[in-house]
Amino acid sequence: MKKQDILQFWRNVEIFNLPDFNKDAALINNGDALPWQPEIKPAKKNYKWRYTLVFGRIEKKLILDHLNTLLKAETSNDWEEPIQGFSCLSALILDAEGRPQHDSYVTASYTFGIKALESKKNLSSVSADLEQARTDFLERYNIPEIILDDDVPAKGDVVYWNHLNREISYIKQLSQWWKEEIRVYLLIEEVPKDSEPNSSFLNSFYLEDLNYLSNLEEKNFGTSLRQYLTLEPVIAKRRDLIQNKQYFFDTFNPNQITAGRWPSNVKNGLYAAQAGAVNTIFSNLRNADGLQGVNGPPGTGKTTLLLDVIAEIIVERAKIISELGCENLFQKGFKKIEKESGYTLYTYNLVPSLQRNFGIVVASNNNAAVENISKELPFKGKIDVAVFPEADYFSECATTLIDKECWGILAAALGNSKNRNTFRKAFWQPEKDKGIIGFHDFLYEVYKDSENDKTHIHYASFEHQNKNFKSLIKEFEEFKKTASSFHEQLPIFIENERKNVLIKAEAKQIEKKLSLLSKEKDIVDDKENKIKNDADRVVSLLHLHTQRKPSFFFFQKLFKTSSFMEWSMEAEKISINLKSINADLEEIRTQIDKNQKETQVLQSKQSESKSTLSQIANFFVAYQRLQDELTKKYAIEPENLFNTTFYQKDLTGVHLLTPYHSPKIAKLRSDILITALHLHRDAILANAKNIKNNLNAYFEMTAGWVKVDATIAQNLWDTFFLCVPVVSTTLASASRLFPSTDQQQIGWLLIDEAGQATPQSAAGLIHRAKRCVIVGDPLQVEPVVTMPEKLVTKLRNEHSVSVDWSPYRTSVQQLADRVSLSGTYMNIGDTDEKIWTGFPLRTHRRCDDPMFSIANKIAYSDQMVKAIDTNSTETFIGPSCWFTVSTAPTIINKHVIKEEIDLLKLKITELRNIGYEGEIYVISPFKSIASYCNEILRGQPKISCGTIHTFQGKEADIVFLVLGSDPKSSGARNWASQKPNMINVALTRAKKRFYVIGNKKLWASCNYYSTMAKLLN
Repeated sequence: MKKQDILQFWRNVEIFNLPDFNKDAALINNGDALPWQPEIKPAKKNYKWRYTLVFGRIEKKLILDHLNTLLKAETSNDWEEPIQGFSCLSALILDAEGRPQHDSYVTASYTFGIKALESKKNLSSVSADLEQARTDFLERYNIPEIILDDDVPAKGDVVYWNHLNREISYIKQLSQWWKEEIRVYLLIEEVPKDSEPNSSFLNSFYLEDLNYLSNLEEKNFGTSLRQYLTLEPVIAKRRDLIQNKQYFFDTFNPNQITAGRWPSNVKNGLYAAQAGAVNTIFSNLRNADGLQGVNGPPGTGKTTLLLDVIAEIIVERAKIISELGCENLFQKGFKKIEKESGYTLYTYNLVPSLQRNFGIVVASNNNAAVENISKELPFKGKIDVAVFPEADYFSECATTLIDKECWGILAAALGNSKNRNTFRKAFWQPEKDKGIIGFHDFLYEVYKDSENDKTHIHYASFEHQNKNFKSLIKEFEEFKKTASSFHEQLPIFIENERKNVLIKAEAKQIEKKLSLLSKEKDIVDDKENKIKNDADRVVSLLHLHTQRKPSFFFFQKLFKTSSFMEWSMEAEKISINLKSINADLEEIRTQIDKNQKETQVLQSKQSESKSTLSQIANFFVAYQRLQDELTKKYAIEPENLFNTTFYQKDLTGVHLLTPYHSPKIAKLRSDILITALHLHRDAILANAKNIKNNLNAYFEMTAGWVKVDATIAQNLWDTFFLCVPVVSTTLASASRLFPSTDQQQIGWLLIDEAGQATPQSAAGLIHRAKRCVIVGDPLQVEPVVTMPEKLVTKLRNEHSVSVDWSPYRTSVQQLADRVSLSGTYMNIGDTDEKIWTGFPLRTHRRCDDPMFSIANKIAYSDQMVKAIDTNSTETFIGPSCWFTVSTAPTIINKHVIKEEIDLLKLKITELRNIGYEGEIYVISPFKSIASYCNEILRGQPKISCGTIHTFQGKEADIVFLVLGSDPKSSGARNWASQKPNMINVALTRAKKRFYVIGNKKLWASCNYYSTMAKLLN
């Protein structure tokens, strides 16, 4: 298996994407007058008419049934949610005159996929079939293939009914499996004059990218994509941050703390895992390309983390600008873009260090997640205005970006053409009569009047801001140096504490031994003196005895006289005594020598110990000085310092700490971000002419009014990112937003809610990005895959691809997690199966108990930590509980049980009667129940009904989980309890109360629901 095999498999999966039929398209019958013959009433000012013809309206379920028949697969069980809605076979977009353009037609790719399956052809032929269909279309409508000028779209003949009938015949021949009549539907739209037709809605948004990548050599993949498609992750290099505390502690070493911080409430710091995740992201990716997965269960602060990531990227670019100086942002010279109208656009290239490095794209397949980040970044309510009154980044031009007061142009939602058009009109050139200054005029005002050119003012302001910026960075680096020195000395401190105790204990023993040796020395000295005295006495006696030897001693000795013998015996006796005394003296002197040596050794040790203890004492003084500096100068609470108390805490305790945080440090880091933005502002205004020209070309490019090569497009994008740091888009819209397939054109890609995204949906965007931060949770909402699993298996087997790459088995999040070295293993629910996740966020702030404890047990191996001990004291309609409905059920619609719905209505009425006016979520595992609840509760304020997919990323004080299901249909309950995901999402939407309505006896026998039944009451 090669990486290209995976991409080809994914491409083939996307071939069978079923486009949605536009419900606003109305049926037209053969011979009906066509509205462009003649054109209906004139469009309003600055608008034009656009007509979309849709061919065929087919239930998606029927298409899937046909696929199942082809594959001899079983149809879905009645408890599985059937695919809903309608699809179509092809679409054709016409201009106000009823004429198609070269790119305004598309045939649904699944029709060619079905044809390939029917003829047992390889699906790799589908791309060629789609291209041939395009060629056939150009011929059918007499559209010139060769376009002499890209600014002038090639158009075909005006469409009449003979064209439409010919089109129907063409589609019939192509889709012979569909035996019903193919009818034509028409959508009439009044659209802005400058909007371009886009027929790509009909096929998978990912198909083109996947087709391109699957034919690309691996060496030409972006680094992030190569990593994403790693066939065998290096498991031995994984660092388990839950099982090994030291790995975790290493992640919040202050030498990794980021300089930039979002200017939110300075009292709130990142929890240990959040801080560690941000530090790890920049430690791994600041100077290298690649990706990092972050595992964020519900309520663990994923958005807060992303805000700090964005802040640091802005600061990193400010450092480059600071070093360059505002006069050196652009290269010499310019490039021209000639338009057919005769108008020339001039563009200016940024220096290489400002290209491809700092653009931030936030993407998700969840529209709500994308919308949230686009609205939160500029919103004044997301920053602490009281502490940061000077926080302002072109707020004059941001007032129309969202419906709330803004503090800056921090983000733009640009995914689809409507969003791009809306943003351009709100930001670049708003309508004059609204009295709002657009960024175009804001820039032009700087230099339009040569006599009053303000460029020099911004040069001077830049120098002032640069001085402030460098001063703040210096202050922060000094803090980092102190804090990292303190952090890195903890192992030495712990070792010194151990040594201090040991050496002091040894010193006592040495003192004791020296005292004994001293006493021993006194004793042996006395003995030596006594023996020496004895020896002196015996020597004197021997000397005296020698003087008394007999007369004529020689002869007496010769003849051994009695006098000699008597004298000799006495002399020998004295000599023997002297020898004995000398032996004793030698022995005592040996003892004295030994005593002296032992004393010297111990005295040397004593001296060493004193020296070591002195060094340790000095270390403790210096260490304490560092700690005092951190607690006094930087106002960090001792509990947030990495000291022995911190080190000895269990992981639960550590996760609740905010390492090295203090309001003072938080303010310093936020000041750095704000000053970085001021530096950007002055650099932009000091280069207003170049910036305005580039942005003018940028907006023409993104509106589709001008086509440029990839190099110019890159420069225009980087100019836009210089002004607006963040662009948000859905994954589906990304390839149209960034049509160039160049690798590594985006500096930073942040994918949110990645657990919901199919693995193939991010491949193209990851290829385009240098660095990817992929955030999500595989234990919440899973990717939605509508095609039959047997078809996915067939496509997978065609390329010998492992099941691990199947959209039925994995997500963007799981593929990012598997190649992230910093993470942890988790059991899936009650099973022994383990999964490796990316960097684990574990401090939960949303839910009261028992919701937190239940979710923690069924989904997260009890790894999560509850940040807030106390629960809400509000009574509502009682504590969270399970309202069991066990009477004989009245089944309304497969899964809907009337008695449960009646109880739900009663409980909601009780809530409203006690004065509760907040949001209520009604969630069910089954669409039929959610739809029924939606119908009967329609019109009631602040009540939302749906399946878990409706509520991902949302929260409410009160959640009802309505279970339903026919008591005879155990399969439905088994389906709803296959994995912990469904119940996990439902539980973690509820902040204060979670009420279950359903047959407790039946559901409590199911996986995960059994745990909930035990813990809920």
